[in-house]
Amino acid sequence: MVGGGGFGREVLSWAQDAHTVGSLGKVDYFIDDNPLATLSSEYDCEYLGAIKDLSIRPDDKFLLGIASPNVKRKIYENLSDHLDKFLSLIHPSAVVARTAKIGRGVIVCPFALVSADTKIHDFVTINTMSSIGHDSVIGSFSTLSGHVDITGQVTVGDEVFFGTGAKVVPRIKIGANSKIGAGCTVMRSVPENSTYFTQPAKKLF
Repeated sequence: MVGGGGFGREVLSWAQDAHTVGSLGKVDYFIDDNPLATLSSEYDCEYLGAIKDLSIRPDDKFLLGIASPNVKRKIYENLSDHLDKFLSLIHPSAVVARTAKIGRGVIVCPFALVSADTKIHDFVTINTMSSIGHDSVIGSFSTLSGHVDITGQVTVGDEVFFGTGAKVVPRIKIGANSKIGAGCTVMRSVPENSTYFTQPAKKLF
């Protein structure tokens, strides 16, 4: 496991579920540049040290337990000589259409939906209960937080981050390196390097 933070612990839990049903090998170790990173004994996963100090063995495989698109890109650059070692994880409860195309290093969390004829590029994260409609394309290193709704024929560029509960109506284009805030409903295409947020909740009474 690459990453021992909060999302890394979640991914490790989902990997253990996948291992139980036989769709993924057991995750025995994790690496993280934070020397204080640790997992409780319940995770049965040993800390090996920083990513940059890792001595990679021929039979090593990796899962990317990182949510930040920018950090995912940096890890990719550090380990670009070993891309064949990155696995994708699809949780047993997720629904992935037969005609969907899933890239390398993709994480599909519990109860997510990847619909017909979608294309999910490398190192995309699809968090719990998020959905991607038919014929949509999600660019590399992008992250969908929980409960994100990407409808049909949407095109998302590389390194886009969607906050919890964001929604995108059909046939919209989201430019690369953009951030869509929690609860936003995107009804017009978004240019590259943009940040869109909805108004926060306000007290009425």
